[in-house]
Amino acid sequence: MEISEYKNIFENEDTHFLYKSRHSLVLSLFQKYLTLKPSKLRILDAGCGTGGLLEKLGRFGRTWGIDISQEAIKFSEKRKLKVKKSSVTNIPFNRDYFDVVISVDVIYHTKVKNDQKAINEFYRVLKPGGTLIIRVPAIKWLTLVHDKHVHTRNRYDKRELEKKLVSSGFIIQKISFVDSLLLPAAFLKNIFEMLNHPKRINSGVTPLPNFVNTVLTKLLLLEVNLINIINLPIGIGLVAVCRKPMRQNIHE
Repeated sequence: MEISEYKNIFENEDTHFLYKSRHSLVLSLFQKYLTLKPSKLRILDAGCGTGGLLEKLGRFGRTWGIDISQEAIKFSEKRKLKVKKSSVTNIPFNRDYFDVVISVDVIYHTKVKNDQKAINEFYRVLKPGGTLIIRVPAIKWLTLVHDKHVHTRNRYDKRELEKKLVSSGFIIQKISFVDSLLLPAAFLKNIFEMLNHPKRINSGVTPLPNFVNTVLTKLLLLEVNLINIINLPIGIGLVAVCRKPMRQNIHE
């Protein structure tokens, strides 16, 4: 993504509705699907960005983060987090090291040349019985100016993500669309940009009036609660919770 976007994320990550709901989703799924005592967990945020989510994960156990961007690492280090510069296709940890791997909006990126290899790496570093929580952007045709700004390589459909996860050996426990409430606005924005061909490529994440940000946060947090009960049929993102089998696959 553009270098300037890391500063933008860092400044908005704790308050903007998009990040608050995204982090809440991961944390709620984490608590629902993890059975080990929090103090014993080893957790990797694969593509940790500026470290907002990684910081929140700290209450569940020992945490590590990796990111390909030195700029992202700089901001994560401001939060005093343990981070390494690394690609998700070559994770610098031993096999069977982590209890949990989190990857939020990472494998879609242009710098991830082989997303299947990245998922294979998540599988490799997880302990048998370990859990992967992964989020990706969804709906192929929904390419916004923001996608160009953050260097989107691919938006996924559900079957595509399922196939990649299963090919790596994962057992899928849950897969759902997310951010369904944002789809109408994203659809209208997509049409507007197709008709007007904006020349400036800007981030779609900008500070909002407090009232608007609060309302959107509450609505998306309601959606988070709903996702814990059912799988949503449509949305601008996909989230999956997967388990590495106790008995590892022969190809691993």
